[in-house]
Amino acid sequence: MEDFNDAAKSIAENAVQYAMHSGITLDYTRESAKDVDDFLGDCHDCLDKYDSDDGAKTLWNVAVLFGSYIGEMLLRSGLAEKGFVWIEDDGLPILGIPGSGTTVSPLTKAHKRILNGADDGIESFVDVVFSVAEGEMPKTGVLRVPDVETASGKKTERITFEEADYYISLVAEGKENHVIFESHDGFFQFYGVGDQFICEAWFNLGGRRAYALINPDCTNTERVDLVTPFGKYTPRERDIISLEQLQIAVREYFSNLEEADFLAKIPHEVIEM
Repeated sequence: MEDFNDAAKSIAENAVQYAMHSGITLDYTRESAKDVDDFLGDCHDCLDKYDSDDGAKTLWNVAVLFGSYIGEMLLRSGLAEKGFVWIEDDGLPILGIPGSGTTVSPLTKAHKRILNGADDGIESFVDVVFSVAEGEMPKTGVLRVPDVETASGKKTERITFEEADYYISLVAEGKENHVIFESHDGFFQFYGVGDQFICEAWFNLGGRRAYALINPDCTNTERVDLVTPFGKYTPRERDIISLEQLQIAVREYFSNLEEADFLAKIPHEVIEM
């Protein structure tokens, strides 16, 4: 996205000028992420004033303005030296290293900070980005922010843990056949209905490591019928987990960035390829 690499600099400067009117000085240092976080936090506190289509467009424009600033700050603070540039992801400008699959989305993050509040903080996002750039993903204190895709084809980028319950409910209530959380190292998928679910976690897709979540209180490996609004399945009885067990598994998936840490918390069996 060569054009946006030029445009982003101008947009970021507009953010600097815009913030100045509110008494905020943005100087392209890593520390200025806190000032951006505070400004977007003020926008979150006034969401009721933007409860219209025009209001939603205004908030997105604010996210583009300050997301571009955060992106330019990241580039100036070392990401450019690592090979990061603005590239296009389905029409959305994001930062990435061309050909590597390593990407981050400052515009999306700024928008989520406005809509979701402090749970989508800019400072923690910046910390994670620098860790990604250095190849040192933090193991504690940071939650996954996977993309999500439903069976009906709805896709949402980088959801928070707080949003995961909504997607669980879509399957539990029979509104979606399945949901997939897609992360940097694989994916977590589940289907079912009511209080019966089948769930798998896949890691290191190049090496194809996959695990079936199991009910540790069930030893029956015979196949049984599982009927949902979308069809009839015949999983092993031991592979059927409850809604509570699914919610725990999702929480641990979001809370553990390392495959081994996640598996240590969740009863599972290896899926033989």
